[in-house]
Amino acid sequence: MNAFESLLLGLGLFFVGLQWSGENLRKLAADRLRTQVSGASESRWRSALWGIGFGALMQSATAVTFSTVNLVASAVLTPVTALPVIVWANVGLTMMAFAATINIHPWVAVTVGIAGVLSGQLRAPTWHAAAAALFGVALMLYGLETMGAGAAQMQALPWFHTLTAATSHSPSFAFIAGIAVAALLQSNTGAALLIITLAGNGAIDAPQAIMMIYGTNLGAIPLRAVLAAGMQGTSARLVRLEDLFCLMSGLLMVLLFYVEARTGWHLVGAAAIAVSSGIKTQLAAVFLISNALPALLMTPLLPQCWAFLQRRWPDTATEHASQPKYINDSSLADPSTAFDLATLELARLVNHARTYLHNPKPSADASTAFATLSDELGRFLTRLSGQADDAAMLERQHLLHEAFTLVRYIEQSILEFCTTVAALPELSSLRRAAGQLTAIIDSLLDQTGRAIHGRAPADIDVLYNALHVHASALNKARALCLDAATAEKAVTLRIEAQTLVDDAERIVWLTHRLAKLLQGMASPTAQNGV
Repeated sequence: MNAFESLLLGLGLFFVGLQWSGENLRKLAADRLRTQVSGASESRWRSALWGIGFGALMQSATAVTFSTVNLVASAVLTPVTALPVIVWANVGLTMMAFAATINIHPWVAVTVGIAGVLSGQLRAPTWHAAAAALFGVALMLYGLETMGAGAAQMQALPWFHTLTAATSHSPSFAFIAGIAVAALLQSNTGAALLIITLAGNGAIDAPQAIMMIYGTNLGAIPLRAVLAAGMQGTSARLVRLEDLFCLMSGLLMVLLFYVEARTGWHLVGAAAIAVSSGIKTQLAAVFLISNALPALLMTPLLPQCWAFLQRRWPDTATEHASQPKYINDSSLADPSTAFDLATLELARLVNHARTYLHNPKPSADASTAFATLSDELGRFLTRLSGQADDAAMLERQHLLHEAFTLVRYIEQSILEFCTTVAALPELSSLRRAAGQLTAIIDSLLDQTGRAIHGRAPADIDVLYNALHVHASALNKARALCLDAATAEKAVTLRIEAQTLVDDAERIVWLTHRLAKLLQGMASPTAQNGV
């Protein structure tokens, strides 16, 4: 087998092993890790530890980034918790570099054979995934060994010697070569392992390899740019945070390289030499330092980095609507203040639901904004429970919980009502009659939002009066809808008309029930005439 064939075979085995081990490691533990992260506190350094775990499992900063984006989008993680996870995942993925330093030649055949047989025979999901992950790691290391043998043979070829000489005389060219290798392989981990293997077999010298490793982080940026196309708001900022880390890593480490080379100060290169006399272990240490040092420097600055990214990629309208405007963890220390702030968010929820009526077909963004804000308020109310100062406050908190539940029921009923209206023929008499029902519901929700926001007895009385005034109008609109459906002489329209009337009546009934709860939640200052 010639040098090129060995290099190509080794590269193929390496990628198959890398993919196999990564997929099965994620099956083995990634779901458990996500569960643990979702329940973790928002401690910056604790999130960093989870990030290292994610990186070690997934062996891809890009995979960790997009997995974290999904967790944030589904409200499993908050952005505050996600930031250290993304940054420190880069440290976790360097663990595989140290695996490349192991001399597996004496036992590679035994390891690949046993792991392969176990992965094919074991049926229990956990044991099968563990055996398959071991098989992938062994296959990856065997591929690296094969590549190294091919690289050693290629050193005698003139063109290969010319190429390595070019990077030897130009550190900047070596840095660019590292970017290119990572972009070609679409993996900074894979690129670093390849570079370590080539250096271990004498194909490139240590300074070349160090600069190439410094460039590997930047090579993944184009792939993320393609994958993140169309992302906006928080999702875009999380992806750009990983890019910002890569840029910071590249610039910082190149600066340290030149400072060390020109001043003789003992920096990264000296630290790597102190770790081990073997070049593979030294380069693995360089890879670790090139990710750990920027992570350490960046972690205290994450709030500033997030603010900078927020200016460049601001929240979308949906995200702005879904974010709490009043409630915050610090307000929980004062139950009375927390109660007041929670009612303001509840009023926002009512207004969110009201926007459904203004569009023929409620958008997914509108319902997403309601659901996200509703989940945040629900968690806040759960934490608020049991912190009442007295029996009166405890009763008001109970009423607030009930009101919150009613608003969620109202939102679902409005969504069903709007879906039914949107399905009606646009020019039909039933569609025009449905417009009257829509106007009545819209007016009631407008007053409901005002009553919740201020909790003033006068506003609650106005809501009660509106419910009585609209009762007769609702009856007329109901009769008009049913008559219009009968006139159309279509069974399906009569069914839709009845559904429409039922939805409207349910919304009015829920609103009436909510008005009763608001009486018990009325502002004490307003009740005292202050």
